[in-house]
Amino acid sequence: MKKTLLFFAGVAMASLSLAQLSKYKDWAKSPEAYFLTPSEREEWSALKSDEEAEKFIASYWARRDPTPATTQNEFKDGVMRRIAAADEQFKARRYAKGSESSRGHVFVVLGAPNRASQARTASADGGATPDSGLGAPAAPRAGTASSNELSGASPVTVTWTYDKDHFPGIPEMRVRFAVDPMRGSDDMAKDPAVDRAMATIAEKTIVNPSGAVAGSGAPSAPAAPAAAPAAPATTGVTVSKPAVPSAGAGPAAVAPPPAPATAALPAASRAVLDALVKEKKDEPNQAYWGGPFHSIPGDGFYAFQLYITADKAPAGPARFGGIVTSESGQETASYWEEVTLSEMKTGSRADKVYERSIVLPAGNYRGAFGLFSPDGATALASASATFRIDPKPADFDVSPLILTNTLTPLTKRPSPTDPFVFGIEKPIRVEPKADRRFTKEDSLWYFYTVWNPKLPEAAAAAPAPAAPPPGAPPAPAAAAPESKPRIQAKIGVLRDGQPAFAPLTGPAEMQILAPGYYATGSEIPLTSFEPGYYTFTLTVRDLAAAKDSAAFKGTDRKEEFVVLKPDGSMPDKASAKPAPKPKVPPKKG
Repeated sequence: MKKTLLFFAGVAMASLSLAQLSKYKDWAKSPEAYFLTPSEREEWSALKSDEEAEKFIASYWARRDPTPATTQNEFKDGVMRRIAAADEQFKARRYAKGSESSRGHVFVVLGAPNRASQARTASADGGATPDSGLGAPAAPRAGTASSNELSGASPVTVTWTYDKDHFPGIPEMRVRFAVDPMRGSDDMAKDPAVDRAMATIAEKTIVNPSGAVAGSGAPSAPAAPAAAPAAPATTGVTVSKPAVPSAGAGPAAVAPPPAPATAALPAASRAVLDALVKEKKDEPNQAYWGGPFHSIPGDGFYAFQLYITADKAPAGPARFGGIVTSESGQETASYWEEVTLSEMKTGSRADKVYERSIVLPAGNYRGAFGLFSPDGATALASASATFRIDPKPADFDVSPLILTNTLTPLTKRPSPTDPFVFGIEKPIRVEPKADRRFTKEDSLWYFYTVWNPKLPEAAAAAPAPAAPPPGAPPAPAAAAPESKPRIQAKIGVLRDGQPAFAPLTGPAEMQILAPGYYATGSEIPLTSFEPGYYTFTLTVRDLAAAKDSAAFKGTDRKEEFVVLKPDGSMPDKASAKPAPKPKVPPKKG
């Protein structure tokens, strides 16, 4: 009883102390304070004035500033970006800000998971039905009810997986959330391992224990969040908010492309690449994916990915080599440099990838690219491609279609030609899967961008308001209605060349990246997809364009993908249909 009385006495003292705060009274409950350690919370509870709170908050950020000698706090900037992203991605009825939800809290502290899956706890057929937790219907199973007949407001279980290499010294974690769209709830399952991990990470964020603060020490106001992500396209297939970055004006001025790179390659590596360039073949390659893109300012570049399976991936760095020739066959660029490979997950297997952009003047090119052992003697992965780099699009243009299971929100401002990075203020990396292989536990994300859609004509001007009485303040000017492009998307999935379900057509809600430049993307859980060989088809039309234009008729895109067997092996090929028996000519006479 004495301990209980002492405990309540301590709570009462802390409450009396914090009661003297006004401006910062609730700061310790805010997402900015998710990294508070127990000792810092004790220190906070003893504060007696807003002035003391200001100094504490400034010191809180300074303790976590990896570069205290500079005026920019990279840690704080990164946290504020995560908060802005969480506010939009995890909105719910019970939370004014998505960062205050359970998923928002985990996202701010742990970042984006390596993998995410979700399933309804029950469905009409008694099995788990894939769902994002946002209430939109998932892709229908082949041969079952259409997507319009599927309800989409059931409670779901969302599972985020953080691999053991995500945080040094912390084992693999699975964080589960019970999400009920109707109730607006978002509850995290109790797990001591997750609580310990979040506490450990909070302690490790302190890299400047002295808390020396540059400047006045007063905390700066958080940066205004970027524009909200768009709502999901209502195609009947999409099941989550588009994972697209917010608008960004981009750099005010862009430097011209750098001079083509030239590098001396080892003889063995050059021989491999020269042979690929001369072959003039672009066969489908499970180790390569590439396509032409445009930067925020509109300049063209070519981005590609080289893919190495886990069993062939080197333990350390590799060497990247490349040769690019012009349309006439003249070598215009060559590359040889040490590179660090990134991780790409396929189920529990960790493969390796390398991504790069090629920036050259507009024109037609042929390139051969490869990853090699450090001495250049062994080719780990190689491919060739014929490609074009275009100037800034003057007409309607749709980017290549990207299929992936990995989306990564970024906290640093990207360069205009970073490969597979979209947006400036709230950028996101959309990494293609060059091997095109997915598991049933994956979510298949599709993503594409659109340049120069035609905007609808501005609404007719409203009649001018009556003049105000003498001496009265002038009436405020009415805000101009926002114009949005009218993009229609037709989405289909084929299995072994046959429709897996009826194509679905609907408006695509595009998010602006820059004037005249838009993006959209969404998710299809693969839980209901049987192992097999699939083709994702997409037709994008601009309904506001002239009816005889190419933009109105539509641009087609497609990508192949494979759903693996539960053991991770490749599915069986569909058996070929027997050839029809030849007709026997009728007997004469």
